[in-house]
Amino acid sequence: MREKFLKAGIGTTLELCEEMTGVEEVATAGNSFFDRSYFGTRVLILAPRPGDEIAVAGNMILNFTAAKAEVFIAYSNFHTWNDELETAMKILNVPREKIIFLDLKNIKAGLKKLLLNLRANIIFYPVDCKILSATFEEVFSEILNSTYDYRPEVYQKFALATAVNTVPDFYATNLFSVRRPKLGVTDDYNFDIIDRANYLWKNRVRFPVSESCRKTILKNNPLAAAINAYKSRHDEFSPLKILNSDEVFFERRTDNQLYGAKIFDSAGNCDADKVCDFKIFADKNFLWRPSNGSTLTINFDEEVQVRRIVIYGNAFDEESTEIILRLECYKFYPGIDKEGNYIDNTNEIKVKLPARGQPCIYDVEKIFVRRAEIIPVNAGKNFAIAEIEFLANAEPLRKISPFIKLCIGKDFFYKYFVADEVEKIPIGLYRFHIESR
Repeated sequence: MREKFLKAGIGTTLELCEEMTGVEEVATAGNSFFDRSYFGTRVLILAPRPGDEIAVAGNMILNFTAAKAEVFIAYSNFHTWNDELETAMKILNVPREKIIFLDLKNIKAGLKKLLLNLRANIIFYPVDCKILSATFEEVFSEILNSTYDYRPEVYQKFALATAVNTVPDFYATNLFSVRRPKLGVTDDYNFDIIDRANYLWKNRVRFPVSESCRKTILKNNPLAAAINAYKSRHDEFSPLKILNSDEVFFERRTDNQLYGAKIFDSAGNCDADKVCDFKIFADKNFLWRPSNGSTLTINFDEEVQVRRIVIYGNAFDEESTEIILRLECYKFYPGIDKEGNYIDNTNEIKVKLPARGQPCIYDVEKIFVRRAEIIPVNAGKNFAIAEIEFLANAEPLRKISPFIKLCIGKDFFYKYFVADEVEKIPIGLYRFHIESR
């Protein structure tokens, strides 16, 4: 195969030719994600034990350390510094003083202290490590409901299904993106959680990988070298599985204005506050279920600005349900409109809550709300609400800036090899919080 180069600008296809005229290879692959400094940004990676931090966010560790961020790694199930860990951290450029071992006897207290003292701007954690995930979400909910000035960016990772147990495809001619886990195919993926709750595959966050992490000679690839440093875990980890053209997460917003609000059930159901506990994919102990036709009421101490409302139902409910969303707005006085209809400061909207706990997203013009009610309509036996978000803006302010990435098919495009007879390639764009026009 001969090298071919881009001849035309970006459209629906790229036209290829065999001569390169005035084209230089750029180390960043033309991707704006790598073009900024993160000096002063604190990044926290949560992992059960050494080696897991690579499965959770290996590429992001290297990306952020290269961008001058402070990267901290906290282990919940390990408490010994050893040679393997030291070797891996030198490769990943994480100094020893930024390695934290949580108290094995009281992980919850240690994690809460760490979160409040460190106040990391960006947090990555493995949602499929059940003990660590549940502990983090419990502690984080307490912090969010009691603290108004700490709202970090949070990214969840299926470390087993999308890194440790995925297909070993790194040696393909062109780099593949992380593949969607498949029930019955992906090892230890025994329940198809993808496309339930907030884990919609189409909404996954995809971060590009640096040039060094795309090197196919593994001894020259720092991420592969860090993986191989954990000799005691060679049976668990394979660089060929963990290395891909992207790294995949699911984003959780933390700027929910329900934190700190007064939430109650009209029938006295004490589970009403479960709609604001940071748990979206939740079992029956963390859901609000109406009883005897009860409704859910939310009272804010002060009126809050609302631009977007997101409601998540029960991830195990296979039916959609209509609900009435009643919003009592601030500074909107009763009166008669020009058609003679009575109007007041209450907006009543009927929306459909999708099946499988997928989000119902309702955008409004900027309003100020002081009270809200949720009223189920003909709810089925499995109906429940896992989480409700009242958001001041459609998009929050982020430390990680919006970016775009070229794709060929579903895969991120860095360098791409094609057969001689190929003349055009269809391309697309991945957008990280950039609207398509």
